Amino acid sequence: MATELYFVRHGESLDNVAGVSFDEMSVNDEGFLDNPLSELGEMQARAAAEWFEARRIKPDMLYSSGLTRSTLTAQPLAEMHNMPIQFMPELREVHIEKGTLGGLKTENKMSQTMYNIPGGKAIRDRMMEVGVGVAFNIWSKFGLPGFESRADLMGRAGYCLDTLGALPCKRVVAVAHNFFLAALLLELVERNPLNYLIAAPHIGFMPNCSVTCVIARPPKFRIRFVARPTNDFS
Repeated sequence: MATELYFVRHGESLDNVAGVSFDEMSVNDEGFLDNPLSELGEMQARAAAEWFEARRIKPDMLYSSGLTRSTLTAQPLAEMHNMPIQFMPELREVHIEKGTLGGLKTENKMSQTMYNIPGGKAIRDRMMEVGVGVAFNIWSKFGLPGFESRADLMGRAGYCLDTLGALPCKRVVAVAHNFFLAALLLELVERNPLNYLIAAPHIGFMPNCSVTCVIARPPKFRIRFVARPTNDFS
């Protein structure tokens, strides 16, 4: 039996919002950035639940990485179907050693300045999209100081594919994070090079609350679609 795996990037969180300094963000004891959703992120999470409902996609299992922004994104879907949220820590974002993101405070001050000029938000958001994609590709090819290795993150992605794909159910929804999802695409391409045709345009950046669907027939995994939007909030 094939299992449909739906991977959702979390909604906008406080660390995505301009003007929030790194010092004001929450880093948990394990060194993972762990912040709640912004007001926009909460709207995106509700829209994602409605996106699944409109397509009559009712999950049999619902997973979160356990980080706050992931769990809060899964919550509206859990409430809609009166189902529990399971925690899978392997879904968490790339691990970054404390102190590595010290420059984020400066970046967000610059972003806040751009938000205050006409059209500045759209320009900043596009710059962030490109910048994150570039950062991912540099990390993927050469590594970055303080960041979890590509091999380790792809190993986690592979574990999630194998574990979720082996579940005796039809549909699984898992809420994860941008770098993790990009590593997931790399893992899927490594397992089946034909997946590259669909994955390539999205490796490195996925919009908040976008959905990626993988058809699992272990040991085979096929991408159905990548980064499908669930909302049009700007």
